Amino acid sequence: MFQQSSTADLGNVPLAVARVIQHLSRLVPGKMDRNAFFQILSRQLRLLFNYDRFCINLYDAEREFLNLFTAADGTVVESLSNTRIAQNTVAGMAIASRKPVVINDLASQDVGDTPLPLASVGLNATIALPLILNREVIGTLHVSFVRQPDNVVEILNFLLELSPVLTTFLFAVLAEERSSANGNRDPAPPDASGSAPLVDRLLETQDMARVMSVARKVAKLHIPVLIIGETGTGKSMLARWLHRSSPRRAANFVKVNCPSLAPTLFESEMFGYAKGAFTGAYAKRIGRIEMAQSGTLFLDEIGELSPDMQSKLLQVMEENSFERVGEARSIGVDIRVLSATNIDLEKALLEGRLRRDLFYRLASVILRLPPLRQRKNDIPILVEYFISQFSRQWDLRPPRLSRGVLGDLCNHDWPGNIRELRNVISRLLLHSLDGAVTESFVRDALHEWEPSAETEAPAPASPEAVPAVEGRLLHVGAGSCSGPALPTLEENERAHILEALRLTGGRLSGPRGAAALLGVPRSTLQHRLRKLGITP
Repeated sequence: MFQQSSTADLGNVPLAVARVIQHLSRLVPGKMDRNAFFQILSRQLRLLFNYDRFCINLYDAEREFLNLFTAADGTVVESLSNTRIAQNTVAGMAIASRKPVVINDLASQDVGDTPLPLASVGLNATIALPLILNREVIGTLHVSFVRQPDNVVEILNFLLELSPVLTTFLFAVLAEERSSANGNRDPAPPDASGSAPLVDRLLETQDMARVMSVARKVAKLHIPVLIIGETGTGKSMLARWLHRSSPRRAANFVKVNCPSLAPTLFESEMFGYAKGAFTGAYAKRIGRIEMAQSGTLFLDEIGELSPDMQSKLLQVMEENSFERVGEARSIGVDIRVLSATNIDLEKALLEGRLRRDLFYRLASVILRLPPLRQRKNDIPILVEYFISQFSRQWDLRPPRLSRGVLGDLCNHDWPGNIRELRNVISRLLLHSLDGAVTESFVRDALHEWEPSAETEAPAPASPEAVPAVEGRLLHVGAGSCSGPALPTLEENERAHILEALRLTGGRLSGPRGAAALLGVPRSTLQHRLRKLGITP
């Protein structure tokens, strides 16, 4: 929860704008870093009024793309791609009209074929403003709410006054990045999920040394890379790092969640379509492949594509071209393809679920991400990161974890890997509102979904085994846990999903739904439900 703050300052709009500008101007003497810029801005806005989500999009007018400037502050909307076409979006409405857009009932809006992503996570009202510089729209600013505030007119007037100056600051940040790039310095900006600092720390640990020794070599090349590993090991994170470390980093990184692609919509989603190609195609649509032009296309969970979709994808990779639906003109494509999967490759190839010719195209290099139970050094880093992330998101005081609690976390096997750890940390922070995070509570949280209550839990690490640094966390040496045989991953996943459905009353979407609790997009959860035969 965000702390309630006074909105009295919005009664004096010039004074409120001046205060924000004063804080932003502190960036001028130093480097104009986009992450620092966004953090200062979001902090100042939150002091003036309460919002549930704030973000800035950059607008590429030539290709009609929206690119998320940096991670949004507040509610996470995982179904939103970091790079997407502006058409049929609230941002697109603001860009087309060049005027503010205020919507107080997002669920009732019909700007496309599917519900607005903001509405799917419980956000019902939003304000969107175009950011205009020299008569050109360079981006959009958005503040969204679960419930439209009573002082929405005051908020709108404030944002209208702020936006011209804010646009100038935004342009300065982007100019600084371009200057750094032209000076042959690798700016290494945070990726759109805001996870670059975490990535850099995780990829430097001893347990990741073998993987990264290969990743650093292939990052500079244009060859396809296949990342394999269990669910939740950070395959998407590594793919983003490969893109950021490649010569293509200035272009788009486009992620495709393969399980969410319906076979009937594959061609229109991947290739796009021409105006009038079919009923309802009122305007040209750019597909995911064209969005990744000169950049990187990341195919997440490639093993879930049907054989027919695999064949069409293979044809694009072989011919380096494609045709939009409804057009006979071939469009050349220059992209690097990264892919990831958690399936048993040998079994999938033998059974024909994964085409061998496509596999050979995708797997010029294979990077195998080890599970979290083999990366004990990463656990304290992730714990500290998630505590900081949730504390900022919910405006909580970060709890101090005892060495015994950290020892229990480090000695757990984490069958759900990083995603499971993230969910456990969120529960620990919520529990800290009622009292201290005790070892007993942590053990209950860790072993709640084990098949037998009588199963003996791993022995906790002694306090001496988990030293402290500045009163907080320190890396823990790699170790191993011995104990009884674990249930299979599928059994754990089934139990995990069923428990999430129980806790949320069967609700799938929204901030209190099972998808949010599990930390996955709703489409991914629906796919897993079908695969496991679970009826919510």
